[in-house]
Amino acid sequence: MALAGSRLFYQSLSLALLCFCLLACSSQEDKKEAPKEKAPAASAAPAAPAAGATTPKTAEEYISQGKEFLKEKQYDQASLSFSEAIKLNPQSFQAYNNRGIAYCNIGNFDRAIDDFSRVIDIDPNFGKAYNNRAVAYFMKGARDKARLDVEKAQKLGVPVNQEFANALKQGDANAGEKGKAAAPQGQAPAPVKPEAEGKGKSKKK
Repeated sequence: MALAGSRLFYQSLSLALLCFCLLACSSQEDKKEAPKEKAPAASAAPAAPAAGATTPKTAEEYISQGKEFLKEKQYDQASLSFSEAIKLNPQSFQAYNNRGIAYCNIGNFDRAIDDFSRVIDIDPNFGKAYNNRAVAYFMKGARDKARLDVEKAQKLGVPVNQEFANALKQGDANAGEKGKAAAPQGQAPAPVKPEAEGKGKSKKK
């Protein structure tokens, strides 16, 4: 019962954190876009424009349209707009980042992780992508990966949501307690496996 209650707690916490933790690109970051590449031939119809709006022609216009869809919580339409922007400019980290946010909001965390990873490939110093990928990993239950991305985002100066950081720490504390409780009497707990290569070993008490 305690385990089930813990899961329910983290699920409700995850849903509450989602909207507050994801970081969209700012207008200043729009100017940092990588150089455009030649766009591939369009294979799908463009996203439907918002009511009263004209059909976008450039990647920037599709991104602007996608942001409006995000504000209106029309996440499927937003993802289509950002996809059109990516067709026109495959190096647009802003389009990938915002499409990842749209995917997160419709529960497609695998695609969101792919998009945030693509942002990091384009610009390894774009800290918001690490923050956003951490949120997507957290929603999938991959807290080790989420924690590593949060640490990277913080090193790059991104103000990570404190509730989110605390939730990751709480998850680590719960995992440690479960490990101790699972050890049979008369036997020492199994050594903790390092989270990643290069991490220090756990300290002996």
